[in-house]
Order: sequence, then C-alpha cells, then structure tokens
Amino acid sequence: MSRQLHKYGLKVLGYEFVGGLGRECLENVVQNDSRRYPLCDAVNLLIRTNQGALHVVTAPRFMFDGRSGPKIVDWYAPNLGTLEERVCWYVHDCNGYGLDLSFEDTNVLLFAMLRDLAGYRTSKANVIQFAVSLSKSWYGEPKEGDWCRANIDKVKTLWLPKTEE
Repeated sequence: MSRQLHKYGLKVLGYEFVGGLGRECLENVVQNDSRRYPLCDAVNLLIRTNQGALHVVTAPRFMFDGRSGPKIVDWYAPNLGTLEERVCWYVHDCNGYGLDLSFEDTNVLLFAMLRDLAGYRTSKANVIQFAVSLSKSWYGEPKEGDWCRANIDKVKTLWLPKTEE
C-alpha cells in the first residue's frame, strides 16, 4: 500500500455516525480491567478530512481496546476518554487490520484526529504517533490466537481520496 495522506496539511474536518449507528454504543463503553471492549452494536462512522474521507464499519461484537498500551500511561492519554478520544482509538484499531490505509497513513490519521477531534496539542499528538510507529507488530492480519483475530470478519474500512475539481 502506498502512502496517501500528507501529515503536514492534513486536517480532520469532523466525523459522523452514519444513520446514527454506533454513537451510543461508543459513548456507553465502560472501562474494565481487561481493557477489551466488545461493542454492543454495529458502528458506521465517517471521518472527513481535507484530503478525503475514511468510512469505517464494524459489526456487533467488534472488540477494541481503547488506547493501546499499559495502564501506566493513562495519565498522558486515557484508555477510553471522551467520545472524540474513543473515536480516535476505535478508528486507529480498525485501520490496524491493514485493509485500506498503510501503516504510516494509519498513524498519520491518528495524529490528525487526536489534534483536530480530541483537541490534543500538536506535540502530544506527535508523541503518540511516534509511540504507535515504533512497532509494526500490531498492524495487518492478526496471528492465530491473537485476541483481535475474531474481528477480521467484523471490520471494513474504505479510504475515499478527495478528487481534484
């Protein structure tokens, strides 16, 4: 997959739950010790940027883990946080299956969503982008036995690049 997103200049303009699907489900997730969250309903989400749009759809029981990583960094970036932060972590998890965006684009989009949707400072969004870029082990098709392997048939992503007019 080639890179499609240009970090410097990328602006996330907003998001919407298409048909209202999934908003309540993401809002009502309750943090637990396992930090695994099976979503109760389908989610149909559109992320709009100045470079195109990402359409993300997951089936009921799609499992995500909020902000990945150890509890010790919850003070810096919460595991779930606000709805906007949850949207960022959810979209990043969905892109992690390598269906449409490259590893680099997945992390660039996370950076821009954290900055533009969740209101993170650019420096903080950069630190998080750097951290998730350190290892590619979480990206692509999960290995047999991985907790997230059951999600393969429950997630679809589609990047729709902006067309020049």
